[in-house]
Amino acid sequence: MRQGIPSLFLILHFSVPINYKLHLLQIPVSHLAGKNILLYFSAHWCPPCRAFLPKLIEAYQNIKAKDEAFEVIFISSDRDQASFDEFFSGMPWLALPFGDKRKASLGRTFKVRSIPKLIAVEPTGRTVTTEARNLVMIHGADAYPFTDEHIKEIEARYEEMAKGWPAKVKHALHEQHELVLTKHRMYRCNGCEKEGHLWSFYCAECDFDLHPKCALDEDKGIKDDNKLEKAKPGEGWKCDGEVCSRA
Repeated sequence: MRQGIPSLFLILHFSVPINYKLHLLQIPVSHLAGKNILLYFSAHWCPPCRAFLPKLIEAYQNIKAKDEAFEVIFISSDRDQASFDEFFSGMPWLALPFGDKRKASLGRTFKVRSIPKLIAVEPTGRTVTTEARNLVMIHGADAYPFTDEHIKEIEARYEEMAKGWPAKVKHALHEQHELVLTKHRMYRCNGCEKEGHLWSFYCAECDFDLHPKCALDEDKGIKDDNKLEKAKPGEGWKCDGEVCSRA
């Protein structure tokens, strides 16, 4: 079933160094003709949304550098205009105006029950995937254009890469058991404490993961002590782990 983008106006922003105020320009939807689109459902009050934003910005910039026929549209669940403006000011893409009633129809169309949610739509209006967030988290810009065929090609390359790794390793960070090469879609490395994807050296008994790089190089990594600023969820939402969902 084809799911297109409604006929609406988008906002393009740019910063003015003199007063640092956000200036808004209305851009017609025809501007998106022939482009691959990511619909980004998010909000400033949502910690997982703020945690995901740098990763999405990095992917956006890398994709945009190679393909101008690509755009992201921010669809906000913020509580007020000021929160929207603050959050949007750090984004390099387009947005649906705050409070636009068509946000609700987009949410229903794509069955958005939690945020952040990232939905890939191809130029014909067909939905490519409703799980683009996971693909960006795992593969970054390499996930583009997010099709099943492309993701299968990426995963095949990872399979080939893993053939050169040992099936088991012993590591100083986990001396009590051997670590077994295991497929883990997403995990937190117990060495460098950064997120890992696809392959881990893992102890099932202790639920202990190491990135292949950390395990094979015996590189303990650097812990990131930065903590996300706490914020109260929007009304009608609850945050748990990686997503914020409707209560």
